Amino acid sequence: MATPPVPTPERKSTWVVWLLGLLAAGLVVLVGGALLLSVYVARQVEIQRAGNQVEIRTPVGEVKVSKSEQAHAGLPVYPGATLLDPAAQVEVMASAEESVSVVAARYRTTDPIEKVDDWYREHLGSEFVREGPGVMDRKKKVFGIQVKSDDVAFISEKDDVLRVVALERKLAAVEIALVRIGHDQPQ
Repeated sequence: MATPPVPTPERKSTWVVWLLGLLAAGLVVLVGGALLLSVYVARQVEIQRAGNQVEIRTPVGEVKVSKSEQAHAGLPVYPGATLLDPAAQVEVMASAEESVSVVAARYRTTDPIEKVDDWYREHLGSEFVREGPGVMDRKKKVFGIQVKSDDVAFISEKDDVLRVVALERKLAAVEIALVRIGHDQPQ
């Protein structure tokens, strides 16, 4: 009686092992590259803080962020309005010729919105378009400023500069947001 032949063991495929090895090697290279890049960037970036100002310098440009009582958006301030917080200014410079700045300030007055609206109609140039009650049908956002249908906004887009004066009713007061976004410096 003959014994049945013993089957030869099947040869296991090694392609799975190779694939997992390649994936692990790729992951090691990716993590190592990310670490080297972060060390390089950390050595090239310079951050300076002084009071209410922060400057960040990189090989591709600079960013300056500051808050100041004197910063203004180049827009007229309603007489008697009080500054709520120091004005904020952000300036992004890719080079000496290419810079964009954003200046924003919020003021408050207890005068009625109609009086403030009339004052700005007289003191803003003809390039400003007024949007307000009876013009806007719903709430809209103008570069991050929420303007509701019963609020007033004066908007000017000229020579790559956006200027906005937004008047918002707040209980017994009116908040005035002055915003300027553009390439040249405010007047």
